Amino acid sequence: MLTVAGVVLVIAMGWRFSGYLRDAAGGAITTDILFLIMLYRLPGFLELIIPLSFFLGIMIAYGRLYVDSEMVVLEACGMSPARLIWITMLLAVPILLVTACTSLWLKPTGEAQLELLFKGQRGLTEFDTLAPGRFQMLSSGRRVTYTEKLDDDGDLENIFITELINRDAMGPKEAIIIMASSGSQVVDKETGNRFLLLKDGTRYSGTPGKTDYQVIEYEGYGQLLAKETATERRRRRTAIPTIELWQDPTPRNLSELQWRVSIFLLVPILGLMAVPLSRVNPRQGRFSRLAPGLALSFLYVLLLSAMRSAVEKGQLPLTVGLWWVHLAFLAISLGLFRKYRFIISLRENKP
Repeated sequence: MLTVAGVVLVIAMGWRFSGYLRDAAGGAITTDILFLIMLYRLPGFLELIIPLSFFLGIMIAYGRLYVDSEMVVLEACGMSPARLIWITMLLAVPILLVTACTSLWLKPTGEAQLELLFKGQRGLTEFDTLAPGRFQMLSSGRRVTYTEKLDDDGDLENIFITELINRDAMGPKEAIIIMASSGSQVVDKETGNRFLLLKDGTRYSGTPGKTDYQVIEYEGYGQLLAKETATERRRRRTAIPTIELWQDPTPRNLSELQWRVSIFLLVPILGLMAVPLSRVNPRQGRFSRLAPGLALSFLYVLLLSAMRSAVEKGQLPLTVGLWWVHLAFLAISLGLFRKYRFIISLRENKP
């Protein structure tokens, strides 16, 4: 289980980390919060990885016992299917507790801290995320900025800025290119606005394809560093503490609450399902049942996710919610046991 969880976690976090690196390279976030972001994201990855890794761990371990005929020896010595289920459920108890702690507490706490981080990032200007020696494009794609050097005081050297302005919606965009030998950030004491003060440079402006370019050489040039306009943002449901979801029973909150409870209910049901699915013929190999097992487990999770959206949109009654999915897969697990017991009885009664 730990091996499977470790491999999946490295792949998932590596893929997500590459996305945050791309955002940092584009100037959307600063590089000093990258590892904090991944730390706060960790419980969100683990809440699904732990139950699925437990399911795969049981299938691989029990499949090995069947392939090596050890399970046959155990059954001949009196190991009944009921005892095997009991042992599996005992193993599921600590996994369930860890998953419940992750889903009900750790993940909402991490998501809340993540929102605070991103809220602080929205208050930064373009030059707060600027890195020396690299062309940086803003998220709008209208401006590209470059500086050769940038010290701790915010002083810049050899600056290049190009910006596209669409003055006519139907016409071509106007290009503005600014070059300066040095620059620094200053704050207007009256308004509190921040400006980039450029020194000893040239400003070019005009429309590509036309010859009416304007060239201005300057000793000093100030440019406003605009911040994102503060707007009311709705708190993500994943960042709401579990107790608040319970106290405010809206469809949106209850769908999230049912999802969090469903995450740790996955553990015993997937563990129960893994027991019959792991039963293989020694000639088949212990991995022969992994494909149908993975298909069932992924279908389980996808159905839970779809039902969460349906409950949030009011398309499914709250009393039905996500619970029918658990009952359906519990019935599938019991049906798999009956199937294998029927096959075994046929083999035993075969003349």
